Amino acid sequence: SIQMPSAALLKRDWQKQHVYMVQYPRCRILPNLSPWSFKLETWLRMADIPFTNISNEFKKFSLKAQVHPVELNGRQIADSNIIFSTLKEEFGKSDMDPTDPKQKALDRAFNTLAEDRLAWALFALRSKTGGASIALSDDGWGRYHGTGLKRRFTQFMINIMNKKLVTDRANAQGMDIHSPDDIQEIAKEALKSISIFLGNKPYFGGNHPSTLDATMFFHLAQFVFTPTPNGILTNCVKETYPNLNNFVGRVKDKYWPDWDETCTTMNMNAHHKKE
Repeated sequence: SIQMPSAALLKRDWQKQHVYMVQYPRCRILPNLSPWSFKLETWLRMADIPFTNISNEFKKFSLKAQVHPVELNGRQIADSNIIFSTLKEEFGKSDMDPTDPKQKALDRAFNTLAEDRLAWALFALRSKTGGASIALSDDGWGRYHGTGLKRRFTQFMINIMNKKLVTDRANAQGMDIHSPDDIQEIAKEALKSISIFLGNKPYFGGNHPSTLDATMFFHLAQFVFTPTPNGILTNCVKETYPNLNNFVGRVKDKYWPDWDETCTTMNMNAHHKKE
């Protein structure tokens, strides 16, 4: 639940009705490699809610020891489901989700397809083919790890922890038991279904973006902007299902006009203000 104000707040001189979003530092290849951070920041931009990013510097966590809390009106919110429900209520953004029961059911189903199928297929595939090292490169978070021995030692320890975390979670999810070829087929089938669902619509929510669009943007952007094994899944999005590639470009151009600047800066504490 929402925590009461305390000394643990990262932003003590907060502004009323302004979201302070705590997330990992910026990356060059994507604004952030964290699915949760990328999804929430995209949603805040779509909903036109004023917010400020605060870097957790890989060590600042919520009162519940969670990685990506937000702070609002002097309170810290740490659970992802509560964060979205609270922000929708506080800022009157219930229209970011469908009201029709059938459409709500479809949104839930495709959200699950993206987060529990497509995402884990890519995690497992990179774990098996060595692609997970992108997070440790300078295009990922490598530039924050110092130089020389310090960098090598830091990345050695992170690589061990990440490999164990990703492998263990992929095993628990069931994706890691498949061969790389089988995993690519699973991802292709998921992309095909997502492409069919999007169709010719500008957004998954129709003419206006929804919470599902924020979710899909991160998961699809990975295939467009980060390397995939042999480029097979990247080509799948860009060539086989061009409506998915067009969707990524559409959201990027409209809601991330500062994309290039964001990906090159190491200054996380940037503002997004309502026009």
